[in-house]
Amino acid sequence: MLLGLLLLGACAAAPPDTRPDEKSTRLGTSWGEGLESNVSTVSLRRKSDTALSVQTLHYSAARGDGEVLREVQAADGRVGLRVLRENGTAWPIYRRDGVERLQGRSGERYTLQYRNYSRTRTYEIVATVDGLDVLSGRPGSLGNRGYVLRPGAIFQIKGFRKSSSEVAAFRFASVDDSYAANSAAGSRSNTGVIGTAVFELTAPAPSGQPRCGEAPCAFPENGDGPGSGYAPPPSYR
Repeated sequence: MLLGLLLLGACAAAPPDTRPDEKSTRLGTSWGEGLESNVSTVSLRRKSDTALSVQTLHYSAARGDGEVLREVQAADGRVGLRVLRENGTAWPIYRRDGVERLQGRSGERYTLQYRNYSRTRTYEIVATVDGLDVLSGRPGSLGNRGYVLRPGAIFQIKGFRKSSSEVAAFRFASVDDSYAANSAAGSRSNTGVIGTAVFELTAPAPSGQPRCGEAPCAFPENGDGPGSGYAPPPSYR
């Protein structure tokens, strides 16, 4: 399959002085301010339709508990994920019983930073926030196209993509103010998760110029109108 890709627990009842309950600490991610972020398309294909790894990073305002991580590793350690604050430092990630959680703070901006530790392999990163694809704003799917991560490269996903030159910044927010709760494609029940799927890529065999009519394209409507083919803005209730 030829792809057009972008380069670049609930708490039991407790006394008042214990941790707040799950409902009060839930967070989502809002459609933040516009940030410049330029991308282009390339023609590569997946070596397999099966992802090398699929991971979920949970987040909320609850205090972290467990082993402290600065980076989550995927694809047998060949890909690393850090979640960066606005000042560039990493948000701490806590691992307990095999589950990785991040303690966020409502109103603060964050960035997903991926690093390819391989010197020879190229990967595709398909990322979701609150169950929504960060490129299209549609429900997350392993069949969606993603970003290209070249050997030894680092790239950052700063928000939901609005166009080939702009994204809407990721900001922690209340569930009511989240993009997922205010988008026809989203669901409040999916807030509080960041998903990462990693696929290995290879250059396609020479077969003429690929056409969008014959294979998926990263920007299927690119050029047909402003914002076409990207995540639509939220419709607040």
